[in-house]
Amino acid sequence: MGRRALLFALAALSLVLVVGCLRSGGRGNLTGEVWDAQGPVSGVLVEGGGKSVLTGNDGRFLLEDLPTGKQYIFFSHASYTGAVVVADVADGETRSINAEGRVVLAERNEDNLKEYLFTLYELGFYERVVRGSEDFLLSYPQSPLTPSILFLQGASFFYLGEYRKAVTVLGSMVADAPQDPFADDAQYLLARCYSEGLRDFSQAIGEYRKLVEHYPESEFVGQALYEMGDCYYILGAFRDALASYERAMTFGGEVAQKALYSSAHCLYRMEFYNRAAARFLEYVAQYPATDLSDDAQYFAGASLYKASRFAEALQAFEDCVRLYPEGKWYNGILIAPAALFHKGLCLEKLGRYLEAYNTYLDIIRRYPGAKWADGSSLIQNVQFRIDWLRKYVL
Repeated sequence: MGRRALLFALAALSLVLVVGCLRSGGRGNLTGEVWDAQGPVSGVLVEGGGKSVLTGNDGRFLLEDLPTGKQYIFFSHASYTGAVVVADVADGETRSINAEGRVVLAERNEDNLKEYLFTLYELGFYERVVRGSEDFLLSYPQSPLTPSILFLQGASFFYLGEYRKAVTVLGSMVADAPQDPFADDAQYLLARCYSEGLRDFSQAIGEYRKLVEHYPESEFVGQALYEMGDCYYILGAFRDALASYERAMTFGGEVAQKALYSSAHCLYRMEFYNRAAARFLEYVAQYPATDLSDDAQYFAGASLYKASRFAEALQAFEDCVRLYPEGKWYNGILIAPAALFHKGLCLEKLGRYLEAYNTYLDIIRRYPGAKWADGSSLIQNVQFRIDWLRKYVL
């Protein structure tokens, strides 16, 4: 369990390095030797930067014409556990693979192979993990390490987007080894396969529930409750979603932050507008500078408006424009024009028609192409209110 904190944090970070390889232009070479405990090893496959070569009888290799920058170099041989080294390739230079100029391969056994597969997984080399795990399972079919290897394989399938394969492997691992240290990790990823990958939200809810019920001490329970709430929300089961979010809120941290915002939306969709407004405002008060703070401030106003608390809604919309003048919806559309429009509606409800009229004119002047969050024209609604006020009120 000591390594599990690395499993998901490093996976995303290292994948960026793998894809980009920090290339900076130019080409260079790497040289070195490969040894075991007794001396040089011939026939070792050395790969990296799109190139490969075998070591000679003296164990030496020269890997030529590599992209400059940091490169991951892999060493593999049927009789040894593999190795991976990060090396710096310089333009026009032949550099040593490392300070010692030598890579030492460990003997091939279950423990060493497991450690190597964990290293590959943590670095984000998921395809290599899949191949290596298949090799492990064929070589050591009765190994007590099999559940951990199956977890690595299933998790790698997940990150490769091969969700059905991941479901098969992870499901088998949890069923056969429910007490394994990585069983709760596998159960969590199994649920994510259904929610994020296969979009089978009903099945995902069942898998999240298994995690919560069977592994109550797991570090993933809070996140699982939050994601289960998302599944209920997508299915329109807002009451169940609210219950999940509120349980997630008890876990604190980032999960509680996200769950607070989502619970407010549940209350809004359930038409409990007073409670929704209070929760949106609570979110802004606690987290005034997140990506969702501007959204929460806007929906606080919308909730108050729906509750016919027009003076308070007016203040909330004014605060939205004042505090988040550049705030945007998830798709990059500005929030301020919509907040100003609802400010105008609040002013109309309060009988302050001239102020409402001037607010609508201000929208047209400042945001001539303003849109709603769904991309439809907001200006059409603004113009309608202007025309209505001119015709019937002013």
